[in-house]
Amino acid sequence: MTQPRDYEKRNRKRLRVTRNSLKRLRPSTGTSLGPLSVLPDELIREILLRLPARSLLRFQSVCSSWRTLISSSQFANDHVRLIAADPSFSHPRVVYHGCWFYRYKKFGDFSVRCLFENPSQPTEVVRFAGKSSHEIIGSCNGLLCLQDITDMDNLIMLWNPCTGLTSQPLEIRGSIGVCGFGYDHVNDEYKFVAVIDHIHKQEPLRFETRIYTFCPNSSKRIIQDTAFKRIIRDGKGVFVPCTATLNWIHWHGLVLSLDLVKETCNEFSLPLNLKAPENKSFIFPHLCVLKNCLAFCCSHEKTRWSVWLLKEYGMPQSWTKLATIYCHHSLLTGAELHPLYIRGNTLLMAVASTSKIVLYNLDDGGLEFPLLKPTPSDVSMGLWFYIYHESLVSPSYRCLRSSSSRIWFIKP
Repeated sequence: MTQPRDYEKRNRKRLRVTRNSLKRLRPSTGTSLGPLSVLPDELIREILLRLPARSLLRFQSVCSSWRTLISSSQFANDHVRLIAADPSFSHPRVVYHGCWFYRYKKFGDFSVRCLFENPSQPTEVVRFAGKSSHEIIGSCNGLLCLQDITDMDNLIMLWNPCTGLTSQPLEIRGSIGVCGFGYDHVNDEYKFVAVIDHIHKQEPLRFETRIYTFCPNSSKRIIQDTAFKRIIRDGKGVFVPCTATLNWIHWHGLVLSLDLVKETCNEFSLPLNLKAPENKSFIFPHLCVLKNCLAFCCSHEKTRWSVWLLKEYGMPQSWTKLATIYCHHSLLTGAELHPLYIRGNTLLMAVASTSKIVLYNLDDGGLEFPLLKPTPSDVSMGLWFYIYHESLVSPSYRCLRSSSSRIWFIKP
């Protein structure tokens, strides 16, 4: 996959890797280099694990042993675990697509680091296009779960924007309402959850909650839980990696949690009782993930936004208010705000309806409005934004076949 033009320039200083240093890092193969200039293979592996995924893709061409090491699934999994354990090694990016059917074929993708470090300069957007219309369901370990919405026979596939590969799709018949994507770390499985609406002319409407596993012979299990019928908002579950759970807001004002390991459901309360008469003015409630915690955001009387963090998962008494954000005229009062990522004392947010990116200072309440280059066009219906972390994890996970022909890079 072609890299953004300024990517190597932005990362050269951080990596501090030159041609000569690459030679010194190569494993010992009987060359003329002295014993002190060659590092042990174990140390080389530890060094490579701490490099960005995009740099590792380039370094596969250094030598055959590096290619074998970097392309192994064990190395990719260790790289993901290191990112999860230490955010300083993380290289988050934002991907977006249009909020209207015919605009789902194109994706935009940009670096969060570049946005934070140079907010006054336009951030370069990498663009992709697909053969079909796809909607993003969620992200996990550098993989985006996409739903082909071209026809009624739903095709669900995985895409790694860093490597450019996609998986062969899962075929799901029926209308998908509520859904979600996540990773079961105990059984080492990527799972897709869907509530299927069975519509027959002379029969009552039936709902069936299924869990699919991404593997060559995909299996499905049925969950007997009626709570999924009353999910509000767009129906997409929010995956919290450290808990292996998918989360939705239930109509009764509760969080509905699905444990992907045990495949069981649980409920706990939100920081605000949305059903209470005094809270009728709260609108646009939605969940997200900030600082590896489940977060809740909602608007109050279209004048301010409240953002909360759940410090201890499943413990409603641990809800803690992170910020109260008053509506700025540039935010368009009442617009839907989506928190995406926190770095230091700055919160990155997206305004879905106007497609604006916002940096909010948690200390003084200051706002910045960075620009993207090229500026997203034809966004009268707005954009949907998602955060993901670059990785080497293959969509062809556990022998699931992969393809590079379904989504491609658009050259500037």
